[in-house]
Amino acid sequence: MSVRSQDAFQRAVSRRDLLRGPALGCHLLWAASVLLAAGTLLHIAALLDVGFGTGGGATADSSPVRRLVEFLSDRGAYSRDLHSVLLLVSATVLWILHRFSGHLAENSAHEVARRIGDRVRRALFRQHLRIGPGDIDGRATASVYQRTTSDIQTLSAATVDTLSRISRDTMMAIACLALACLVDPLLTLQCLLLPAAVLAWLVVRDRAARQRHLAAIHGDGELTNLKIAESLANVQLASGYGVEDLARDRFDTDQVLSGQQAARHDQRHARGRAIRQGLTAIAASVILVLVGRRVLLAPPLVPLDLASAFVLLTSIAGLLCALDRRAQLTEIAEKAGHCAERIHKYLDRVPPVSQAIGARFLQPLADEICFDSVTWTPGDNVPALRELDLDIPAGETTALLSVDPREARAVAWLLTRFIDPHGGRVLIDGQDIATGTIESLRAEVLMVAGDGNCFSGSVLENICCGRSEGGLNRATEAAKAVHAHHFISKLPRGYETQLGENGIDLDAGQRYRIGLARALARDPALMIIEEPDTPLDSDTKSLLSDTYDRVSAGRTVVFLPTRLSTVRRADRVVLVHDGRVAETGRHEDLVRTSDLYRHWEYTRFNAFGPLPIAAEG
Repeated sequence: MSVRSQDAFQRAVSRRDLLRGPALGCHLLWAASVLLAAGTLLHIAALLDVGFGTGGGATADSSPVRRLVEFLSDRGAYSRDLHSVLLLVSATVLWILHRFSGHLAENSAHEVARRIGDRVRRALFRQHLRIGPGDIDGRATASVYQRTTSDIQTLSAATVDTLSRISRDTMMAIACLALACLVDPLLTLQCLLLPAAVLAWLVVRDRAARQRHLAAIHGDGELTNLKIAESLANVQLASGYGVEDLARDRFDTDQVLSGQQAARHDQRHARGRAIRQGLTAIAASVILVLVGRRVLLAPPLVPLDLASAFVLLTSIAGLLCALDRRAQLTEIAEKAGHCAERIHKYLDRVPPVSQAIGARFLQPLADEICFDSVTWTPGDNVPALRELDLDIPAGETTALLSVDPREARAVAWLLTRFIDPHGGRVLIDGQDIATGTIESLRAEVLMVAGDGNCFSGSVLENICCGRSEGGLNRATEAAKAVHAHHFISKLPRGYETQLGENGIDLDAGQRYRIGLARALARDPALMIIEEPDTPLDSDTKSLLSDTYDRVSAGRTVVFLPTRLSTVRRADRVVLVHDGRVAETGRHEDLVRTSDLYRHWEYTRFNAFGPLPIAAEG
């Protein structure tokens, strides 16, 4: 495992998370589970002692385990059959308690993992609140979605596995080693010194060989798929030149070679595994011989009874299993480490927009907006804006257009400070908006997104954004102004109708009018309206002209239009191309005088539908 992956996993899941706080309860439950398993083992050994009568009584030289088994197998006043039943019931109860405490420990481990996942998820969301508004192409949102879903699920699963192996398997290994040593420390050392060590090494080697075999099979499969894709792509070439037989022969040859290669991998893996399994059987047999010799050929050594031999062999097997599971910690941490690296890479990103120290309160727009030599470059390092200069007078409606939609969107997002320019300034009434507080800016500059997103909540909460002041009266006035009150009143519960999850779904036009009402309820001095790309219903289209007249009264409005009627009604049209303002004027003038504007209009509104950007060059 790379050091970087290990550090990333430890940063996400610290030792404190695994050893203290809620994890402490998990450790205690695993300790109880291990002790109950040991008790079950001793009761089964006592049952064997009673059933086969192999004890012969404990002496001063007997091991502690032998004396404990003798104590449990002492019938007292009970008959042999009744005592056997009591031991069986006791062992069953202990085993059930062992499983139950283990189940509680697993639930506790999942709870620890959930808390860690929730903590990381909250950190990702807080970071996305700072970075996400400037996600002009949606890449950051897609990236953080993967981080908050699949990556955190992987991290949580790894946390559960790590916590279980650190706690359960460590305690199990200690308990099994202690039991084996209490039976006979010298015999335990003989079993563990070579045979058990070889056995553990073989198990690890077998797992590693299997992983290499699967990787080789996967690589061969990818190569075979590439050859199949090449053959399928060349079908037209083969048919056109009449070489179908040659193409068919080559395809068959590739399939035969691929099959032979896979067969060689399988044979090599099978031979290696057979050798490892044979060595494993030999190592296990050596352990059985060492223990069996003490049971059958005791003198001159202290004899080993069957019950003690059972405890010893079971303890050695449990020790090897526990150590084998602990050996997987590195693999678990490596897989989770890659996810943790991606998470921390996003968390460590510097937000593109931040509030300046000593920022001042921005006054509402009264005169004009000025873009002064503004340059902005998105994540692909291709400048979207290049020293753009633009003045937008207050009180007018401006349609902001561009051949590349990112350019117009970047100009609009600069006004709300979703993004900041990499060069130049954006000024409102002569004040650089970067020197003002973000709160005062976004109180007076609001954007209506074209996708018409709605929160999960009631219509009223969506319009008021959860703010109680003004309440229903303010929401109703805004909805009436944008012609949304009529359809809202027809919803099952009116303004209290739930939207989103566990609620109803609105169409694109209804969501768009909800967005307009949400912005209008805040009464901003500057409103940026991005029209939806999806077709609107007939009711919305018929009402939009009057809605825009009401929204534009007494304020500055910047449109990112998708409807030609919106472009025609604007006081001024600004066309951005290659990162600069290429044309300004009214629609009817630009249609006559500008080839670029006519090209933009044709690509968007020709009779055959809008053309993709790639076709416009």
